[in-house]
Amino acid sequence: MDKIAGKNKTDQKAQVKPDPDKKNVKEHEEPLRLTADLEGNYLLDERTSEMKWLGIFYSPAGGSVHRVAKMLKKKIGADKVDMFCVNDVHADKLLDYKNLILVCSSLGRSTWEREQRDRWAKFFPSMRKISLKDRFVALVGLGDHITYPSHFVDGMGYMAELVTELGGNLVGKTSTDGYVFQDSAAVTDNLFVGLPLDEDFESEKTRERLDKWLSMVLPEFEEV
Repeated sequence: MDKIAGKNKTDQKAQVKPDPDKKNVKEHEEPLRLTADLEGNYLLDERTSEMKWLGIFYSPAGGSVHRVAKMLKKKIGADKVDMFCVNDVHADKLLDYKNLILVCSSLGRSTWEREQRDRWAKFFPSMRKISLKDRFVALVGLGDHITYPSHFVDGMGYMAELVTELGGNLVGKTSTDGYVFQDSAAVTDNLFVGLPLDEDFESEKTRERLDKWLSMVLPEFEEV
């Protein structure tokens, strides 16, 4: 009798079917993987379907360009703007925003190609695969008017060429008045294509220049 009872218990256990709901829970319990970038943004592979108001994109990180980008974000309002280092995102991230501020350092064309290969120059080829039509783009370029007086903020000029090529609307041009330099690829009709800053020799003027520029450029940005 004991053997029969034991056999019946074994058969009952064998007849228990797995709960399909429990199986599904197990299959989907792997957490969503997120990657945090330099600015603490959590990056997903999928683009958002909702366009945002303003994105600041900069490079390189850790120096004057990064510091200026953070100043811009603080002055505009950290809750109103997102900020990314271009090393951390794909170019199509630009398309998430109606308005863009691009912040770059500026060197001569040959030096730009050589020194920036891991920064903006590496980002340019992927930028050429997107369209900036209906986007409003403002540029900030850092230069050195003492060491490179003949190439002052040249990089901002090359950036403007690309933005125009991609159909973007350039805003935030500034007068050359108050700047000392010999030549610049960023000047057209006596206007800089964006805001030039010299953190090496004129850092004391940066905050005032930013305030004046933002008061002009922010009203030119479109709402979403």
